Amino acid sequence: MRKIKLTRANKSILLKALAPYYYRERALRHSTQEVGKLILKINSLPADKKATFSTEEIRLMRTTINRLRNERLSKGQYTDATDDMLLKLI
Repeated sequence: MRKIKLTRANKSILLKALAPYYYRERALRHSTQEVGKLILKINSLPADKKATFSTEEIRLMRTTINRLRNERLSKGQYTDATDDMLLKLI
């Protein structure tokens, strides 16, 4: 368990990263319960407050943020927000 402070930008980038993963897993008929709970948890958090996340949740967030970062790099887009969030998760 680890506490992480999420700003409004961090919440937004996390939700942008988790959504495609959720829909891909759903299309493949895999379990989406874990991802769905995490999305709801992040969405319900007030901005600029610390929240406690399990090791598994942090691993999932780090994986999805890294995928989003790689996607943006391949398109030549900015990665400042994803870089900031990755630093918080490492």
